[in-house]
Amino acid sequence: MSQIIKILSLALLVIGFQSCVSNQKVINQFVGGNQNELLARWGSPDKIEQEGFFTVWIYDRFDGRFPGTTGAKSGPTEPDGSSKYDEARIVKFFINSSRTIVRYELVDPYED
Repeated sequence: MSQIIKILSLALLVIGFQSCVSNQKVINQFVGGNQNELLARWGSPDKIEQEGFFTVWIYDRFDGRFPGTTGAKSGPTEPDGSSKYDEARIVKFFINSSRTIVRYELVDPYED
């Protein structure tokens, strides 16, 4: 009986960790994927621009809370221990001619 309780406890712990999805993980998962995956999860971009050889899809409606996140904080990415992913207001996805997302940029419109 105690073995079953241990297994169930471990399973619940694993499920709990998996449900804490940070902004960083959500954004990173799109790199290398097709633009249709982004469209299906985030909807149409707020703006589309052309930058060199890339089409740039710009999302600026989320105010730091992106679809697919549970509110878990991202790991520190800045020297002060904060995360640029948790403060992002705008995300720009760079898409090549094969419709593959090759990179992204986070933008805080309030920065000078």
